[in-house]
Amino acid sequence: MIDRRRTTDILTNLAARPGHDEVKAGFRELLIEEFGIDRADLEFERRVPEVKGRLDALIGRTIFEAKSNIDKEWGDVVRRMPDYLADREHEEQEQFVGIASDGLKWVIFERKGNDLVKVKETSLNPAKPEMFLAWLDGAVALKSSLAPEPLVIRAELGQESVAFRRAMAALTQLWEKLKDDSAVALKRQLWASLLKLVYGKEVEHEDLWFQHTYLVIVAKAIGTAVLDVREDDPKRMLAGAAIQSANIFGAVESDFFDWAVADVEGENLVRRIMAHVRRFRLREVKSDVLKVLYESLIDRSERHGLGEYYTPDWLATKVVRNAVDQPLHQHVLDPACGSGTFLFHAIRNFLREAEDAGLDPKLTASEVTAHVMGMDIHPVAVIIARITYILALVPALAQRVGSVSIPVYLGDAMQLSIHQMLGGKELTIHVPPPPPGQSQSGQSDGKGGEKLDFPETFCRDPSLFDKAIERMRSGSLEELTRKQIEAALVRITEQHYKRELTKEETGAIQDLGHTYTVFDRLRREGRDSVWAYVARNLSRPLALSAAGGWAHVIVGNPPWVAFRHMNADLQKRFKELANAERVLVKRVPSQNDLCALFTVRSASLYLKAAGKIAFVLPMAALTRGQFENFRLGSFTSTCLAFDEAWTMDESVQPLFPVPSCVVYARKRATAKKMPNYVRAYTGKLPYRDAPEEVADANLTVSENAPGLRTAQHSGGSPYRARFRNGATLFPRMLIFVERKAAGMLGGDSTMPILQSRRSAQEKDPWKSLPGIEGAVETEFVRPILLGESITPYRVFRPFEGVVGADRNGKVLDAEAAANLGFAGLHRWLAEAETAWMKNRSSDKMTFKELNDYFGQLSGQFPIAPLRVVYSKAGTVPAAAVVRDSISIIENTLYWTGAASESEATYLTAILNSEAARKRGEDLQAKGQWGARHFDKVIFALPIPLFDPKSPLHQQIAEAGRLAELHAAEVQLPGDVKFQQARKLVRGRLATAGISQRIDQLVERLISL
Repeated sequence: MIDRRRTTDILTNLAARPGHDEVKAGFRELLIEEFGIDRADLEFERRVPEVKGRLDALIGRTIFEAKSNIDKEWGDVVRRMPDYLADREHEEQEQFVGIASDGLKWVIFERKGNDLVKVKETSLNPAKPEMFLAWLDGAVALKSSLAPEPLVIRAELGQESVAFRRAMAALTQLWEKLKDDSAVALKRQLWASLLKLVYGKEVEHEDLWFQHTYLVIVAKAIGTAVLDVREDDPKRMLAGAAIQSANIFGAVESDFFDWAVADVEGENLVRRIMAHVRRFRLREVKSDVLKVLYESLIDRSERHGLGEYYTPDWLATKVVRNAVDQPLHQHVLDPACGSGTFLFHAIRNFLREAEDAGLDPKLTASEVTAHVMGMDIHPVAVIIARITYILALVPALAQRVGSVSIPVYLGDAMQLSIHQMLGGKELTIHVPPPPPGQSQSGQSDGKGGEKLDFPETFCRDPSLFDKAIERMRSGSLEELTRKQIEAALVRITEQHYKRELTKEETGAIQDLGHTYTVFDRLRREGRDSVWAYVARNLSRPLALSAAGGWAHVIVGNPPWVAFRHMNADLQKRFKELANAERVLVKRVPSQNDLCALFTVRSASLYLKAAGKIAFVLPMAALTRGQFENFRLGSFTSTCLAFDEAWTMDESVQPLFPVPSCVVYARKRATAKKMPNYVRAYTGKLPYRDAPEEVADANLTVSENAPGLRTAQHSGGSPYRARFRNGATLFPRMLIFVERKAAGMLGGDSTMPILQSRRSAQEKDPWKSLPGIEGAVETEFVRPILLGESITPYRVFRPFEGVVGADRNGKVLDAEAAANLGFAGLHRWLAEAETAWMKNRSSDKMTFKELNDYFGQLSGQFPIAPLRVVYSKAGTVPAAAVVRDSISIIENTLYWTGAASESEATYLTAILNSEAARKRGEDLQAKGQWGARHFDKVIFALPIPLFDPKSPLHQQIAEAGRLAELHAAEVQLPGDVKFQQARKLVRGRLATAGISQRIDQLVERLISL
């Protein structure tokens, strides 16, 4: 038993930088006490005559150098460490790592070529010993036995681990060696095409290819190790041969990522990863540990593009237990299973019930696989989820009789890739085109590829489909003709159904015969690779949706993707389907979310009548306008009766980037709206992947709490209809400008010389493009007000931009500018339009149409001399009066004209008040840091039109005028950021007592 108090004492002493000898002694004691290293395995003060030095400590393949103050002795570290590492590596012919530490600061080094490279560093915090010890072991692999806990998994195998860094370096070198191999290149090409289906855009950069390869190798190694399958051949391990020989199918199979073992160096890399994974005591797994790796390795921006927000175990456990009340009798499906968290807990839920019910242990494993299934559109997530499924199933595998097949499939749960064909359905897989010059034959599909089509008749019967695919594959190897393969498929189908064929089945076999000719040619050309794998997986959604749906219960966390973040193809299909299902809210087109449609499609396609669906969704599903149709429960293809909801507000962190909820509904003949009461969770968690018992100890649960208020888009204040959103001036680098100095010869004041204003906030592709430069007629160079241009009661920092609109508000394009004789504007817009056309993500809108989206630019003309603006986003409001007739209001602001100074200051006083903000807070969208995005939620309050005869209205207007005067007196440095500027103004108003006075008046107004 490890004495944790002794370990804490050692760490506390080390963190105090006790000096060279004490650090060395503390390191030795730490290795013995915490890592169980035998003293005989430690070498201290080892002389290295070749480099005229002495190693402080040597343990395995790790060199340790103690220092009194590493910052002051850094020069000595970087001078000696390369020599120490080179000496040991030359002697042992293996790679070593070096650690230098003064007890507080710890730095890991390795050698690349002749260069010393700093791998990672940390500072020891003795108050968090587990974190430091996991970091240290992840750097040097000291422990021979590791607990399979999230923190340890991340430290040992995650993005900051030495194992990951070395694997990435090895894969990079390996790819340079193999990338021209046609079979290897095809695997990457197919991987890229599937990811394009997932992301809706090209994402095939090499780092992601290597990350996915590493992640899959680790996952498959974990799956092999947990089954106690002693497999030392990397090729067989990645193909799942040993697991399949144990009669476990569908868990590990050949896929895109076995390219790494096409070379002996790749085999050696896989062996090292396998050895590293075997150090974990995997049979002790109690949660979905692989999601920790996935989140660590895959870039957050890429996961955001997919709407991937992985559910912590504590929440998945509760959802499954609440939704699945008869685990031995209910089919459970997660149609967006990700790494398999909900599957893990559904399986463990089944195993507990099976044990209590006395189910024959010989049957338990096969019963689980018949009752719990998952699918996902992401190929890597599916591979990981299959291993997670095995980890969950381990307690039932030892006593099973017969084979089991892991039912986790690569599939499009939305069935967006299914083509309706003459009253039937077929699954279409596009064959990537071969490299130029290597194609032998084949007809184009119009996109440079070919098609493999699989009819629904076979897709909806997984067992029959698998038999057909396998016979096509083996028949090709036997060089059967199309006629012979069709005869074989007739026999297979008759034996499968034990009857004669129907007309539909006969036609489907002829279709498969045609597909076989393409399949066979691909094999002969060396391009068949993983078609059977892809076809078998992508067909599963059709099978699960056949005959009224397979599932009694659907659980999970569907993708959260707002319409504005979807790619153009998905936007088109989403709009069609969401409109057809009566989910789409046309009033807020850009805010509609994929998760609403995904929920409806899942229930419609896969859920049996009276079945239950339980999904984790953003809190907006309960409150925001874009979900108002969803909350009704009445859709074209099905009806949902919502009977329960849980809420996790912004205090429940770490969890998701925004507050969240869980909704429960049943598939019924009659819809039922969301309930008026919820189960509300509040409180802070110690870490994201907390188990249920830790979450229970830290969270407060309120049963039957009042339901949240929903955003209103009508009624409330009459000012709702008067305020409009500003213009969508995007991309900013094509519109926003800075003036160039005219030089000694001076310039033409009617045509200033301008250049694009660049910003660190630009994103690809715009940040990579060159800016525009040129002279533009001064009437088209206008001040532009953004959200950051406004502080409370004050216009703070206007920007300048080229706005192609004349004095009457007619929006011009380059051609119109030329026709009117505006040469400068013509040249500028011509460059901007060319850049937009080449780099836009959608071909739906021209540059001019985007800038005047919904008339948001032309509608500002003629420009009123007195306007009120307020910022649409943020946590605290900011509103101001604009007193000019030239400024353009951008999309991050709302605006309206004001009839008088009094009305203008009346409005700014209300909009800037804490009283109004507080009243509308629960209608705002919620982020990780609380309420955000004001939009028009404040106008749900009963704010009356300004009445000059009302004493209260005049008092509010006068208080707003006084606030303006005080705001104008605040000294704001030229380089101050807008957040700080707003804070300074608010501070002045609070000190003067004006804010408090306004809050009192506004509270009286909206309480009338």
